[in-house]
Amino acid sequence: MPQLIEFDNAVDLVKSLSLPLTNTETRSLDEAMGCVLAERLVADRDLPPFNRAAMDGYAFVHASASKSMPIAGARRAGEVKAIDVPPGTCIEISTGAAVPDPCDTVIPFELTNRGDPVRIDGDLPVSGRHIHQQGSDAVAGDVLVRPGTSLGPAEIGIAAMAGHVALSVRGAPRVCLLTSGDEVVQEGAMPAPHQIRNSNGPMVSALVRRIGGRIEHHQHLRDDLESTTQSIRRASDSCDVIVTTGGISAGRHDYLPDAFESLGCQWLISGVGMQPGKPLRIGSLGECTVVCLPGNPVSALVTAAVFLTPILQKYLGIEPGPNWRSVELAEDAKSNPNRTLLRPALLKDSTHVSIPKWQGSGDLVHAAGTNGIVRLPQTNHAPAGERVSFAPWP
Repeated sequence: MPQLIEFDNAVDLVKSLSLPLTNTETRSLDEAMGCVLAERLVADRDLPPFNRAAMDGYAFVHASASKSMPIAGARRAGEVKAIDVPPGTCIEISTGAAVPDPCDTVIPFELTNRGDPVRIDGDLPVSGRHIHQQGSDAVAGDVLVRPGTSLGPAEIGIAAMAGHVALSVRGAPRVCLLTSGDEVVQEGAMPAPHQIRNSNGPMVSALVRRIGGRIEHHQHLRDDLESTTQSIRRASDSCDVIVTTGGISAGRHDYLPDAFESLGCQWLISGVGMQPGKPLRIGSLGECTVVCLPGNPVSALVTAAVFLTPILQKYLGIEPGPNWRSVELAEDAKSNPNRTLLRPALLKDSTHVSIPKWQGSGDLVHAAGTNGIVRLPQTNHAPAGERVSFAPWP
């Protein structure tokens, strides 16, 4: 029987893995959403590139201003024609327009009578008010977004602002997913009373894609050593990561460990002192990383979130998770002094977490509506109000 590794030690081992970064590819901005940036995104000019009016209103020179000023002209956004602003006058200006020299202050329309001359209600604004100064966000040459950043809408907008039409991003890690079990039927098939549908395949595939991986191949294995070995050999030729579900416990027909070992797999982890997820295995087969998840769906979900996620993140050059935070239990919970317990949970607010009732690691239904995992202390009982660790789903 393999020696179980303590949960924290297993997490540390995975985070310390030295994994090669995936190759880079070029994506247009329309296609780069959710990808991981592989280059520094640098400002090609000052941002903003000119002193920019931040409000619709009137621009003037603060040193010569009064509470009543004639209008000397107007400047719209996008205009470049010269405009003269004599001392003691102002110009009408639009949001986004370049503030002409020597103006240094803008007052919004709503604080004036909007007449000519302009009369200011209340006090003059302080000098520099409502002007977005050139270079105040970034100066030319500044790094705007660093490599390893997952690209969201803001980063896509920043890239466009800096003149990019395409970006160098990390290629998705290639994942081969092998589910197992003769009791499992595939999508579209009607299960017999003694069979179940394959929930692990779609669930793990969704998690892989969410992190940034690509399912290169998905196959369901029969409970047969020879065909299992052949499928693993083929997968190892085309993937960065082989992920399996089921077939790794102590059952007579759990063939995956023997199949992997016959091909030369070296195990880093062969069981973890955690629940659910105890049979988890992680190793290497040639240049492939191997992640063998348990077959029960909650076990597969939890171990994929905690162990598969950081492995894929390391291939992408992202700081590996999960990112735990301290919260309070909303209700009493049963714990275990001998093993780390992880449960799908709902963080109700920024402080309190609730654990749904469940019927064991085959009960995926109870995970509906949860938004992360809670780690319970190794005690017999965890009372409401006790501090526990919570990590959001990837």
